[in-house]
Amino acid sequence: MKLGRGDLRHLRLPIAGCLALVLAGAACLFAAYSYLQETRKLGAAASARRAEVQAKLASATEEGREIKASLQQYQALAARGIVGEEKRLDWVDTVTAVKNERRLFNIRYSIEPQQELDYPGFSRGSGVKFMVSRVKISMKLLHEEDLLNFLDDLARRGKSYLSVRSCDVRRESRGSGGTTLAPRLQADCEFDLITIRLGKPA
Repeated sequence: MKLGRGDLRHLRLPIAGCLALVLAGAACLFAAYSYLQETRKLGAAASARRAEVQAKLASATEEGREIKASLQQYQALAARGIVGEEKRLDWVDTVTAVKNERRLFNIRYSIEPQQELDYPGFSRGSGVKFMVSRVKISMKLLHEEDLLNFLDDLARRGKSYLSVRSCDVRRESRGSGGTTLAPRLQADCEFDLITIRLGKPA
C-alpha cells in the first residue's frame, strides 16, 4: 500500500507524537540512570559513615573499659591510703604493730626526707606526682621467713607503696647467752615508700 502526500500530511501529528514519546522515554531513562548512580553514591557514603561511626563506637567502648579499669585501680590505691600526703606516723605505727604481732627482735630504721620519684626510664604524668621516701632498716632475725613476713605485712598494711631496693642478710655470730631465741641473722634493707600526690589542674 502506497502512502500519498495527503496521507503523510495526516500522519505528521501522530509521527510528531511518537517522536515526542521516544524523546520523553529517553529522557526518563537518562534520569533513572542518573538517579540510580546518585543513589549508589549516597549508599556508599552512608556505608562509609556507618563504618566510621562503628569504629568510633568501638574505640569509645575500649576507652571506657580502660577508664573503668584505671578508676578501679585508683580507688584501690586511694582505699589503701597511697593517694595523698605521706602518712609517716601511720607507717611507724604499722612497723610497731607488725613487730609486736610477729614477735620480732628490735628493729632500727631511718627515713629520709620525701622527694619526687626519679627512677630511670620513669615518665611523669601530668597532674600527678609520685613521691618517694627512702627507708633504711636494720633488724635481727631468727630465720629468713621473719624478714619476708615483715615485708609482706608492711606492703599489705602500709599507707604507702613499698618498693624494695636491696636486702643484705648475713649470719650473726652466736652470743654467749646460750638462749634458743637468740637471733641468728642480721638483715639490712633499703626500700622506697611511694605515695601519689594529685596536682592542681592547669
